[in-house]
Amino acid sequence: MKTSFLTYAALGFLWMALAPQTMVARPDEGMFPPTAINRDALAKAGLRMDPERILSLSDSGLLPALVRVGGCSGAFVSAQGLLMTNHHCAFDAVATASTPQNNHLQNGFYAKDFREEIPAKGLSLRITVGFEDCSPAVLADLPGNDRPVERQKALKERMSRIEKEAALVDSMLTYEVSEMFPGKSYLLFRYRTLRDLRLVYVPSRAIGEFGGESDNWVWPRHTGDYTFLRAYTGPNGESRTYHPDNIPLVPTAFLPLATRPLQEEDFVMIMGYPGRTFRHYPASYLRYQQEKLLPLTRTNFDWLIQQLETQSRLSTAEALLWSSRIKSLGNTTKNYRGKSQGLQRTPILEQFETKDRMARSLANVEQRRQLDQLDSLYGVLSQHADLHLNFQHLLAQSRTVQWLIKSAENQSKPDGPGLEAWVNANRPSWRPELEVQVLRYFIAKHPELQPTPQAKTWEAWLERLVQSKDLPTFKGKNAEWGAYWWSLSQRIKKDQADWSARINTLLPIFLDLRLRATGQEQFVPDANGTLRLTYGRVQGYRPDDAVYHEPFTHLSGLFQKAASGHPDYPLDSALWRAIHSSKEMQAPVTENRFGDLGLQAVSAEADQTRVKKPLESPDAIPVAFLYNLDTTGGNSGSPVMNAHGELVGLNFDRAFGATINDFAWNKDYSRSIGVDIRFVLWNLRHVVQGDRLLQELSPKNR
Repeated sequence: MKTSFLTYAALGFLWMALAPQTMVARPDEGMFPPTAINRDALAKAGLRMDPERILSLSDSGLLPALVRVGGCSGAFVSAQGLLMTNHHCAFDAVATASTPQNNHLQNGFYAKDFREEIPAKGLSLRITVGFEDCSPAVLADLPGNDRPVERQKALKERMSRIEKEAALVDSMLTYEVSEMFPGKSYLLFRYRTLRDLRLVYVPSRAIGEFGGESDNWVWPRHTGDYTFLRAYTGPNGESRTYHPDNIPLVPTAFLPLATRPLQEEDFVMIMGYPGRTFRHYPASYLRYQQEKLLPLTRTNFDWLIQQLETQSRLSTAEALLWSSRIKSLGNTTKNYRGKSQGLQRTPILEQFETKDRMARSLANVEQRRQLDQLDSLYGVLSQHADLHLNFQHLLAQSRTVQWLIKSAENQSKPDGPGLEAWVNANRPSWRPELEVQVLRYFIAKHPELQPTPQAKTWEAWLERLVQSKDLPTFKGKNAEWGAYWWSLSQRIKKDQADWSARINTLLPIFLDLRLRATGQEQFVPDANGTLRLTYGRVQGYRPDDAVYHEPFTHLSGLFQKAASGHPDYPLDSALWRAIHSSKEMQAPVTENRFGDLGLQAVSAEADQTRVKKPLESPDAIPVAFLYNLDTTGGNSGSPVMNAHGELVGLNFDRAFGATINDFAWNKDYSRSIGVDIRFVLWNLRHVVQGDRLLQELSPKNR
């Protein structure tokens, strides 16, 4: 595997403009790109390992051990390609691998050997192996700001060309140009992509999703949100899809498990692939979110969840079919509710408005005109939000509308891709009764979504649709309305591309003025799906007056919730038996293999993976913990490491007050949540008797 094609000394030059040597690295400043990491500040904050190891591509480095899994993060934890990520990150793959007869999603899955590991369909991973500044190549000789649509089109074509040219040098890697600052800074990333991932150990849903939507975005938390996967390659280390001859990957590096118990105020850090944040946008964008995007999406998704839950109650097969969709909608809905409340309860919008006024005070006449244009464009987004967002949500759910649009598009492009693959993938989830409910709901949301003004004609068509046995044929009214929806989709697509081009042309001007107004030379770029580091401490917090949240939860709290009888708190029977299986304590051990955790230890004289029976009291078994790190979507599955670079847990959520991290981080209420590695190991030993994985994770294999 190739290393970065720029030395880190050379990479440092790139960030002279983005991250001055005097930058103080603090969690509230954002999620740090690799070369914006301030080593001195890390050491001052509590890092106890050589900071050069963070970016080292050697077998002692952290960077080669970190992966992007689908839209989440993860990390290798053994020399045989074993990796950990969140249960919810592998949720869809587990649901796909499940049947009513072998319901791995409900009951969990554990492979006793390599042969029993099954494909995690739909999942692939990326490992960052290099990056370089390509800003000059991207920005050279672009059309002027007075031609924003042409400029944006040329910029995208330039980025695509750079990626293709890089692939000519080494086609074994994947290349991606990422925009760090709009119109200012671009990096070309190199990734090694692996397409054969397999399920190794998935806890039961009662463990991996304990708390359900009741506890989603909530603390205290008792969810075992973890899953073990394994990466496979071809016999010569090449990337290829599932094949029985594939072999486990031998990663360049993997993370060791913690050898000391985690405690409150301990230093912790995360490296992962956070999705998107919006901290360097004008206040008008936040108003668009607050007034349109957030409430409209919540309303639609809440309704869709109700319909899909009703559909799911028909059978186990239906429940498996819709489980991932319901989980995704529910996660977004609660996140958006938290954002809305955060914008109402905190002064974030006022802070953005203050920064905007400061920037405007430094602008000349032309720049003020450009700032006015930027604000007006977000106003235009708000004006069209009802049509655009409702159509987007209709299109995402309705197989009928998707099919008719694709058929109309196929008619206009006879040499385009065929429809057979789409039909094979989507026909299994076409339900005529559900389709009619969805169409009626969204058509009522905006008149332009209905393809005919004739109510009787529309109702008659819906009645025929509900009696259908298959996707509607593309003829008659079906073809006419498919053409209408396709034309509407093209108009919306063109409008959004035009507005996006104009916004992206004006944002660099806004950013320059904001920098000057705040007295900063530069600030850390918004998250964009590329590798970032954040660090801080294990800390509780005070969400309300006279209320303090401790930073650790324990197994006893899980039992307390389960005793309520609420359906979101099911109790895994194997876990119950494990905690009550024996009250006997083994003799003192002579050597700790999984750390002095008070729960599991290994005797050097006996079996290397033999651990103690559970303690009599579940109060001693930690489940989850809080920390003040700066995370967002995409950080799910990110390894939480201690000051020595050892794995102490997996990031999987944020407290409700931290849902507004996308807009701003705050030391008082921004808390992220991780599952404690001690709970993972306890489950491995006592719930699934996973000696095989415990042996693979043991220090003697490192």
